[in-house]
Amino acid sequence: MSLIENRLTSLVGRPWRQYVLAFGLVCLVSTFDLWFQKWTGYQALALVYLLAVVLLALVVGRGATFFGATLSALGWNFLFVPPRFSFHVDNLYDKIMLTTYFVVALTVGTLTARLRTQHETEMKTKLLQESERLGRTLLNSVSHELRTPIAAIISAANGLHSSGALAPAQEQLVTEIESAGARLNRVVQSLLSAARLQAGQLKPKLDWCDVRDVVRAALRESSKVMAGHPTETKIAPGLRLVRMDSVLMQQALGNLLTNAAIHTPPKTAVEISARMEGTDLLLEVSDRGPGLPDREMERVFDLFHRAPNARPGGTGLGLAIVKGFIEVQGGRVHAANRAGGGAVFSIFLPASESPNLHEETA
Repeated sequence: MSLIENRLTSLVGRPWRQYVLAFGLVCLVSTFDLWFQKWTGYQALALVYLLAVVLLALVVGRGATFFGATLSALGWNFLFVPPRFSFHVDNLYDKIMLTTYFVVALTVGTLTARLRTQHETEMKTKLLQESERLGRTLLNSVSHELRTPIAAIISAANGLHSSGALAPAQEQLVTEIESAGARLNRVVQSLLSAARLQAGQLKPKLDWCDVRDVVRAALRESSKVMAGHPTETKIAPGLRLVRMDSVLMQQALGNLLTNAAIHTPPKTAVEISARMEGTDLLLEVSDRGPGLPDREMERVFDLFHRAPNARPGGTGLGLAIVKGFIEVQGGRVHAANRAGGGAVFSIFLPASESPNLHEETA
């Protein structure tokens, strides 16, 4: 039955086809009832019309179902209810029956159409969930499998560097291998992080951290990517310790720095700053690049989203991971364009609490 429903639904997908089907079905049932009436009374013919409305509701929407129910009531009245071939009804019993039929046909048809729509929605939801689950599993599996050969490649390149003097051509090749290996390692790490975020498996390990240490660690990890960009650090004096996951925050800042380095011209300065904004810690990574297109501002943190003018080679994961890492710590992230050109990414983390130093000392 489901196969037949799916086939009919595909054939009458367009709204006008649904109304044509409703009209044709009512005409077909009317023809059948004209032949069948010699063996039964006109009251029983209403059940045949009602069955047609139910079958119609299995394959069309509510509008076409309402049209079919109305048309069937008019057809039964005109063709079979005395006086025949007239919409006038003399008998009070027939009037009540006609009204009841219309209400029942409309109600049953609408409920059947609603149940069908609900069933289709549930099936689509299940298919989407299963697709996402399989995608996360495949992403996780492939990413884990790639980490071992990547680590071997990077280790072998480092071994060549430390094995002794190399010819200039060899030195250049080893440097390219190291650079490509590091880039591939970042891609795999991004895929793993995205898979963990999508699966809801990321649990932050919150602890009291010095913002300066986190910023220094992020700059150190991003030093190769940022080699062609002057970096300016502005950290407000006297910043308190803030409760955060230092590893996640370091990776988030590293992604923002990498994003700034990739999307800005060489030798363009990148600024990272930290200060208190009310009860929140505000971390900002800003640049003087081309900035963000206004039409892309709302989607810049979407998973796998890349701007139309983005350079080739990216995955569209970096900013989505930043958003996930910050939100899982109870913070929020915001993107905007700077006055005078460039983009600025702002991270807000709650910092109203203060550590109990007496308990830590004890």
